[in-house]
Amino acid sequence: MKSAHLKRLACALLALSAITQVHASGLFPNLPAKTFGVQVKIQNFTAEDAAHIKAAGFSFVRFGVWSDSLSAKAYQQQVSDAFAAARSAGLPVLLTVRAIKPLPATSATDLATAGESFANALSGLEKSYNTQLVAIEIWNEPDLETYWPTRNFDTTFVPFMSAVCKSLQGTAQSTPLLGYGFARPPTAGSASTVALNRIVSEYPKCLSAISYHPYGMTAAQISNAQAFIQQNFHLPGVISEWGISALSSNGGNDGQASKVGAFIADVKKLNIPLTSLYEWRNSDSGSNEREKNFGLLTADGQPKPAKMAAETQLNAQ
Repeated sequence: MKSAHLKRLACALLALSAITQVHASGLFPNLPAKTFGVQVKIQNFTAEDAAHIKAAGFSFVRFGVWSDSLSAKAYQQQVSDAFAAARSAGLPVLLTVRAIKPLPATSATDLATAGESFANALSGLEKSYNTQLVAIEIWNEPDLETYWPTRNFDTTFVPFMSAVCKSLQGTAQSTPLLGYGFARPPTAGSASTVALNRIVSEYPKCLSAISYHPYGMTAAQISNAQAFIQQNFHLPGVISEWGISALSSNGGNDGQASKVGAFIADVKKLNIPLTSLYEWRNSDSGSNEREKNFGLLTADGQPKPAKMAAETQLNAQ
């Protein structure tokens, strides 16, 4: 009896795996069979980087664009150059878009107006680059005050994002939309869950997936987060950012490599439709040693052990 039960369970899990993989393919039409990408910064992303990223086994790049900088010609060119670098290696782009200044909003009406303006920026980017886009991710870590400078997330986020979704409903949108790059996955009663319940119930077709950043989480915790998202919002969860810094407290470069390899192996088993690692190169502009050392390469482009660990896992059968 126990053996028969285990066989049925194994068959069910295999069937679920197959369904998940088919769903991933349908969810992101521009994404190749492999579902792992890596983050780059547009100010130093080159065609040479793109070629090395593709050779390592990554299938897309993620980079950010600031909506309130798009009016500047120099910045428009920087964005265009980043897309050109990705295109040179046949790498599609997960584009994360947010503002870097507080929204010019003090009332629900102001927030709605700001949301409409932001939606226009998204539509403009989608129109310009849709053939290269895996998805557009709306915002990045709004559950942290640093990245939601408007503050008062509980009262300002939903009116703004609802206006974004309402505005996008009226435009032809072929690119999947992710929301909202949460620093932590939604959990029961969390502010992000409360916000998502309101937005998703009112605009059920706005988002294609819920994106979050599971820094420091175990495979079991990530699996539980995926289940919570699916059960509560009826959308898949995706990982738009995860990384580990090569600090001595993490075991230095070798410790980083070990954790990167283990993470990719774990996520492959979970069949998550999209996962992006943070990041390709170390960041000299980081505010502290931790922030400077997430790269798979040094800042000047020398491979770290983590690059080989990622490459080994990504190219394993």
